[in-house]
Amino acid sequence: MNVLFAHDHWFKTDGVNYFSSGCFPKSVWHRYTSILGSLTVVGRHGGVIHSNDENHTLSSGSNVKFHLFENLTTIKNFFHLDANIKSSIASLVSQNDLIICRLPSRLGHLFLNEAERQEKVYAIEVVGCPWDALWNYGGFKAKLYAPLSSYMQKRALRRTFNACYVTKSFLQRRYPARSGSLMVGISDVCIPSVSEQVLYRRLRKYTEAKKRTFKVGLIGNYQSNYKGIDIAIKALANAKFGAWEFHVVGSGNPTKYIRLAEQLGVKDKVKFVGVLESGDQVFDWIDSLDIYIHPSRQEGLPRAIVEAMSRGCPILATGIAGIPELLQDEVLVKKNDWKALSTKLDNLIINEDLMAKLATRNFNKAKDYYDFKLDELRVAYFERLKNQALNQ
Repeated sequence: MNVLFAHDHWFKTDGVNYFSSGCFPKSVWHRYTSILGSLTVVGRHGGVIHSNDENHTLSSGSNVKFHLFENLTTIKNFFHLDANIKSSIASLVSQNDLIICRLPSRLGHLFLNEAERQEKVYAIEVVGCPWDALWNYGGFKAKLYAPLSSYMQKRALRRTFNACYVTKSFLQRRYPARSGSLMVGISDVCIPSVSEQVLYRRLRKYTEAKKRTFKVGLIGNYQSNYKGIDIAIKALANAKFGAWEFHVVGSGNPTKYIRLAEQLGVKDKVKFVGVLESGDQVFDWIDSLDIYIHPSRQEGLPRAIVEAMSRGCPILATGIAGIPELLQDEVLVKKNDWKALSTKLDNLIINEDLMAKLATRNFNKAKDYYDFKLDELRVAYFERLKNQALNQ
């Protein structure tokens, strides 16, 4: 069976292979190809890969080919799509038996519309809220587009017969699929099973002598405003608990945050680590933390939080989107509320019993996201999509 996957993700290429900035390593495509067959990935052309693009990973894999478009999210392309692009979209849809559209994305909408026109079986993957993403992006044009984009996603979900959400309830409530449709909640965050020894080592920290310097961490792109790095710096600068260091893993230019830390007198305490390889490098870094914080302004269901939970790390975060599905109310703050985050940091650091309680709770909750559990749900969902497409 031939399957097409459409999303606005930027891919780079060396002319033979294709590379992703972390979201779509080649291992992701195996989830689709192992059940559904050959896969054509439709995305946006991000240019030629260079040796200094260290935050990109190989996306090309067995049974996977790529078809990339230039940026179609411009106002011009929204109102008048070039005839050659329309023809290319129609041809790609006609060549495939099943169309999977990941939303929010402009390409996702274009391909699901064409799939409907050709009466092809299609499915929507809902990975985020366009209202939250665009409104918090910061630009005037993005804020203007937010209501329309949100409406388009609601309309698309009301028409589809197949919808897969990365959350258990948040995105389902905001963007419900049509009555009677195949609707499932399967996180795209999958982590390997973790030994109980990880939790044991974490708990042992709280029975040993109190550390002089507490290490707080966050994972987030430095170019984006989404992850609330500025909120974290303000909260830590205001904290009363003594010696600390703040380590941020991510890519991009951190200059604006370095300036903020300098203005607040904490520049020497804020460290920008750069990119770490997914897997052991990230897990080892999380194990070195005392607390992970995630004061994000916009989310779906954040991978970084699930990874930190799996290492038994206490977490403080913003209570938005799918995050309340992961963490309890006592560790959540409102968006942009750096003062509340600062208070919770102070209270958590002095309470070793609470640190141990959160560590245990997070470690056990993360088991819901072990890859073998989610694979069972995903296989069942893909088999039903496959049967629909083959029996059309």
